[in-house]
Amino acid sequence: MRSALLPLIALLVATPSVASASEASRDMNRMGDMLSNPRTQDAMAGTIGALLAAFMDMRVDGIAKALEPMNGGKPIRMKGNTVREIAQARDPNIEAKVENGSRALVSGAGAMAQAMAVMLPQLEEAMAKAGDAMDRAKDQMPDTR
Repeated sequence: MRSALLPLIALLVATPSVASASEASRDMNRMGDMLSNPRTQDAMAGTIGALLAAFMDMRVDGIAKALEPMNGGKPIRMKGNTVREIAQARDPNIEAKVENGSRALVSGAGAMAQAMAVMLPQLEEAMAKAGDAMDRAKDQMPDTR
């Protein structure tokens, strides 16, 4: 009997919050669902990985030359010709970490969007109450014109 009542109670409790969910909250929830999808995560992680690979292949000699005036005109020596070479000198596993990190980034963004979807109705309600309070306060202020 109790097991049959729990879903009914959950439905009754959830219905007002679902009905009052704003468009922004629904959009945030859809975004969270999309970013939590493993296929979307793979696609976005691949895109982020490609962007990071392009960055890691960037040559640093021009950057070093541009920074010389801030170094008293002395040449700046870097241990590598590209960002990748410098990064790999410090951490040989940097590429695997970047790849894993980009997928975790997308997954984290999905979780954050879903949390925001839950919080938005409360934030909107708080903002409406604050606006009402400010209107009341403004009405009570003396006219100084």
